[in-house]
Amino acid sequence: MKSIELLPTKENIFNTLIDDPFGRDEEIASFLNLLTTIEGHFVISIDGKWGTGKTFFIKQCELILNTINDTNKLTTENKEKILHLPFLSKESLLGKLKGQNCVYFDAWANDDYEKPILAILNTLISKCSFGKTMPSVDLTQVENLIEEMGNKFFTNKLGISVKPILETLKRPGSKEAEDQKSLHDYIEKIINNLTPDGNRLIIFIDELDRCKPSFAVKLLEQIKHYFLLNNVTFVFTTNILELSETISKFYGNNFRGDKYLTRFFDLSLKLSLIDPQQYYSYLSSKDSSYIYEKNKLAVIKFFNMSMRSVGKFVVSNELIDYHSLEGNNEFRLFNEAEAQIAIDIEWMIIPFLFGLRIENKKEENLFLTGQNEITLQQYVLTLESFWNFFKYTGIQQSLKTLCDINKEEKIEENKKLIIKRIYNQLFVSPIGRNQVASDKDRFWYVVRQQIENTLNIS
Repeated sequence: MKSIELLPTKENIFNTLIDDPFGRDEEIASFLNLLTTIEGHFVISIDGKWGTGKTFFIKQCELILNTINDTNKLTTENKEKILHLPFLSKESLLGKLKGQNCVYFDAWANDDYEKPILAILNTLISKCSFGKTMPSVDLTQVENLIEEMGNKFFTNKLGISVKPILETLKRPGSKEAEDQKSLHDYIEKIINNLTPDGNRLIIFIDELDRCKPSFAVKLLEQIKHYFLLNNVTFVFTTNILELSETISKFYGNNFRGDKYLTRFFDLSLKLSLIDPQQYYSYLSSKDSSYIYEKNKLAVIKFFNMSMRSVGKFVVSNELIDYHSLEGNNEFRLFNEAEAQIAIDIEWMIIPFLFGLRIENKKEENLFLTGQNEITLQQYVLTLESFWNFFKYTGIQQSLKTLCDINKEEKIEENKKLIIKRIYNQLFVSPIGRNQVASDKDRFWYVVRQQIENTLNIS
């Protein structure tokens, strides 16, 4: 198992870009190619639900742009790996990306501060060529730092006094044209420092939908007001639905946050879902040829799991030795066909319950108390690996006996009834130890006990 949770660390960003476990390299290529076609001031939103890998996506884009434009600290070997990614050679993309500089800003990490523009300016200044001489400071100190260093440092470096800027920042409601122009000029000087030789600046704004409503709205308004520069592209990664609700809360429930965002974003893109099978294989340490592994993949697809959910699902299942379930001592009381049926049911139920636990705790509780058969039915009806066990006559007959189905009936025509009987025996009316009065009772009691022991349920 590679990681309990795949966090967007520098190492993971690099490795996932090289290995492409999300199946998104082509999407990254298309997006980067789009960036090279933009002219003038432009704002893009990349929409995706929480846990879909938006941060990974833009940090992978950031790594590529920084590698091409020589602003990263990769080793020569790793830099060569990035530069030789197959999709960068298509349509001369590598060459087109030269001059596309970028900055990453984590909005959520900065939403404790009242003035978003100060946080953004600090991030931009730290990327400037003269920023190397600036100490790394807490954002609460940025305003004092600008005031302290303004005339002695920034005036010389940027050719503009910062005193009017500080007055503007201290009076957010100020409409004085001179102060506003000074702040515009100051920002333009910083942007120009980051975009020499006619380059373009991509500013990635991440996690805005997680911010406090006041911060999110102020940040959007201040970007709209102060960053109308022809050589800047803003890229926001966000959950549009959540962000719309955040804006509505700030302005009042009758305010249409979605219409506000439509006016703010020039282009909205939907981030595609990851390839769950590819991502699962990247995280899991198990042999994918086993039937229970196929069942796990089926659960991931059934619940349409996000990147984050897949990670949690892998971790939950890594704790279970599915192969050892076949060695249950109680199975010695079963004939060979019954033992096969028991393990097939357990391999079907256990990963399904893990998936239900991760995706919907309420639905899991209903399931365990015998009130959610329909979800199991929808899942198992499409689970070929489960039904493949019953191709053989002996196993078919044992299943019919255990599920009280006439021996003349066909399995294919009774799938729903079989699922219903399995669910009833295990979760609606499970048999207790003192109720075991036949071989059939013993079978269902043992299967239920093994599921309980494996999942710690009762």
